[in-house]
Amino acid sequence: MTLKRRDVLAAAGGLGLLGGGVLALPGGAAAASASASAPSPLVDGYGPLKAAGKELALPARFSYRTFGAAGSRMSDGLPTPGCHDGQAVFPVGHGRVRIIRNHEVDSDTPGIQLSALGKTNAYDRAGPAGVTSSLYDLGSGRLLESFLVLNGTLSNCSGAPTPWGSWLSCEETTEGAGAGFEKPHGYVFEVPSAARGPVQPVPLKAMGRFEHETAPVDPRTGIVYMTEDNGDPGDGFYRFVPRRPGRLAAGGTLQMLAINGDKEYDTSTGQRVGEVLDTHWVTVDEPDPSDAEDNPGAVYSQGRAKGGCRFLGLEGSAWSDGGVTFVASEAGDGENGQVWRFVPTSHSGGKLQLLFESPNAKTLNQPDTVAVSPSGTILLAEDGDGEDEDGGDNWLRILTPRGTIANLAKVIAPLDLHFWSPEDFPSPGPTGASEMSGATFTPDGQHLFINVQYPGVTCVITGPWG
Repeated sequence: MTLKRRDVLAAAGGLGLLGGGVLALPGGAAAASASASAPSPLVDGYGPLKAAGKELALPARFSYRTFGAAGSRMSDGLPTPGCHDGQAVFPVGHGRVRIIRNHEVDSDTPGIQLSALGKTNAYDRAGPAGVTSSLYDLGSGRLLESFLVLNGTLSNCSGAPTPWGSWLSCEETTEGAGAGFEKPHGYVFEVPSAARGPVQPVPLKAMGRFEHETAPVDPRTGIVYMTEDNGDPGDGFYRFVPRRPGRLAAGGTLQMLAINGDKEYDTSTGQRVGEVLDTHWVTVDEPDPSDAEDNPGAVYSQGRAKGGCRFLGLEGSAWSDGGVTFVASEAGDGENGQVWRFVPTSHSGGKLQLLFESPNAKTLNQPDTVAVSPSGTILLAEDGDGEDEDGGDNWLRILTPRGTIANLAKVIAPLDLHFWSPEDFPSPGPTGASEMSGATFTPDGQHLFINVQYPGVTCVITGPWG
């Protein structure tokens, strides 16, 4: 499909607008246009990539170390589960950080499943997923300890750190008894970063039962913003307004984003990069619907009926500079992905803007993980379908202040088909590689933690970030 060049639009007024009339990207950049005839992704940001180890290719002067490989023995005697996904870094002093990491394991995933391990404080004894904690020394590059902190959950995809020092772990499924589990799934769980072993799991049911992705928190209000990746009939962008900020288990109100003046608004196609949309919130009456297992879109349908807007393939998100940057992986006129930005301007609404839409798979192929560095750099990790001419390679890209895409890293290790069967995770091509996930920086911006998801290992990238 040939796309027209998209113009940056000037929108009048509104909090968070720049002189050009568009919402600010983190770090002060502005949304810019993208062309369907754009050349191959830029490499002039940090230079060409070359192999820096068996997992990743990086620019010159960048390097990385690894820890926490799937199957390696943890300090509690359990093997490290696989499918490394969302994570957060918590500084603990003396040059050390604690990494709280999700493991997106489901009942069909080969490899290390927690249901076969010790089930201390398990939410569901049949639940094979969970969360681990690792203490890492930045100076020496050594893993000092690691252990299980959340047990008996299912398909823990991503989440977000909270301003009060915990990790919100999100289940990306609504399976339950009908699929052979003891408990219903599709919830958010909170894990204190200081946990020394498996916590008592408490599903935060007021935050909704749906296919959760991420849950960044506004540090000023304690409001949690959540993305959904269901796909059919669509996905919502939600917020949870807690009854007591910082005390999510005390309950609150779940709401879905809506566009002012259009109760049927669909963001998945026909959007203009740079246009600012005024929004409000509609309340979801039943955040924990009884039919969610058979109807994963039960929460979405409630919000949509009240005028909530439709997204497609919402994945990663990150809070920065007073707003949320998030991606719609499968959306756009070319179905290659969109990057959105939401800035709350009052308690009842805010401004929504499309920052970037990929014109083709070569430029950006279905972004999944999104991270924003302390300096405002937006990173996008792909989870493409193999339709680019690299045969299914997945890249870590940078959205530049000019609205173009530059390379930062590429997975070079092929999928380990001894660990993963092609039926479970089909290789997208002869050079098909795993995706990257869980990108997060240390507060000083000098260390980037990111996972090679399958079978699972955590990488720590350093270099002249500049």
